[in-house]
Amino acid sequence: MQKRFVELVSAFLAEAGIECPVVPGENIVTVPVGDFSFNIGLLESRGAIVMQGAAGVVPASGREAFYAELLRMNSLFKGTNGAAFGLEDDTVTMQSFIPMEGLSQEAFTVQAVTFLESLAAALEGFDAIAENAASAAPEATDADILAMQNMLRI
Repeated sequence: MQKRFVELVSAFLAEAGIECPVVPGENIVTVPVGDFSFNIGLLESRGAIVMQGAAGVVPASGREAFYAELLRMNSLFKGTNGAAFGLEDDTVTMQSFIPMEGLSQEAFTVQAVTFLESLAAALEGFDAIAENAASAAPEATDADILAMQNMLRI
């Protein structure tokens, strides 16, 4: 699995024109891109590649509304193209989980590029996320909650 990880990541970085060493035996590659960096890691226990990058810092005020906005964005991956937001202390991270089974080089490259585009958009619009949280819709009413309970569950 380690060998395939190195092959996939090395080929992606070469195709993207990013100079970054991929060292066999190491499960995390930190990739610098302009003013930011992101990590590509091998999660052997799950047979997957995880891509992760810092998207910003939780604002000092309006934290609850900010967290609610991040949850809304995570719902059906709105604005994240399949990635998800997470927290590490006060740092908001974006990560993508890519199963390796049957993963072709082309499919990995597409998913990696999509992740990078989403991370770059989150970095660029991070302040807007906080502003959207401040002007978020009012709390759900009892009628809204009752309607949600009657939705089809799969």
